[in-house]
Amino acid sequence: MPRKHPNTFVIGAPKCGTSAMAHYLNCHPNVFLCDPKEPFFWSTDYPILKHRHGINSLDAYLALFSAATDQHRVICEGSTNYLASKNAISNILGFNRDAKFIVMLRNPVDVVHAFHSEILFSCIEDEPDFEKAWHRQEARKIGQGIPEGCEAEQFLQYGDVASYAPQLERFFELVPEHNRKVILFDDFAADNALCYRETLQFLGLPEFAMEKFERVNAAHGHRFPAFSKFILSPPQPVRPIINTVRFAARKFKGGWIDQAKKWFRQPEKRKPLSPEFQVELSHYFKSDIQRTSEILGKDLSHWLNTEDKCEASDPSLVISSQG
Repeated sequence: MPRKHPNTFVIGAPKCGTSAMAHYLNCHPNVFLCDPKEPFFWSTDYPILKHRHGINSLDAYLALFSAATDQHRVICEGSTNYLASKNAISNILGFNRDAKFIVMLRNPVDVVHAFHSEILFSCIEDEPDFEKAWHRQEARKIGQGIPEGCEAEQFLQYGDVASYAPQLERFFELVPEHNRKVILFDDFAADNALCYRETLQFLGLPEFAMEKFERVNAAHGHRFPAFSKFILSPPQPVRPIINTVRFAARKFKGGWIDQAKKWFRQPEKRKPLSPEFQVELSHYFKSDIQRTSEILGKDLSHWLNTEDKCEASDPSLVISSQG
């Protein structure tokens, strides 16, 4: 049987509901989603990330899709950094020129706040105070204060991560309109059932009735931070051993390993941003939001409302079951 290749990519931005959409798509009988969801293979300007999962060759990457069958018309992955990557899209199109792409966007102030929590959890970031981490961007841009466990220094440039206009301009130039779909998180949160149906139509899939649109990738933290840091960012002398064990454990999905992972993480509410810092962030992203609005042909002026609470836009808190 010929090897199945990925033909659909959920490419970002991060913390915009992409995990939820990927999960919902994976519930469809004609969709195959690889595990891990984010192999990071095509973003060759983030060279260390793909080694997190031991993916060191095209064969290793394609092996992630080896369980796909003829039933699976959509074979996908969801590396959210592909949108920000300067070469991931062109690399993917060199591999599959007919690939389809799903992009999800959200108020950038909410994104950077949530993304800081995510990479703090992954030990890519080591500054627990987001405002301090934000103000360290210039120093980190020249290599100062990079955390030892950081696998992608680009992730520490929060302003770049959530500046969508240059990313969309590059994306739109490369990908024809019929092969791309952009979803605003605002619309997804308001009626995720409708967005799901529209996404199935975009992918050429028959309708599928989801019983429940459950919360996915809710805000979380470590139950035992010191132990988790030892596993996720081990000291150099034992790093090869720990990483070998982690790679081996990933092959055994389900059962006690997944239960252990769930037990070691716990729900954690993010510290609210101060009103002054919200204004600072809103001002920083203002011109990019205006340009993004022009590119998409959509009014995004509500993203500039600094009085909105960041928590109200958390994908794990507001996804509804309408429709």
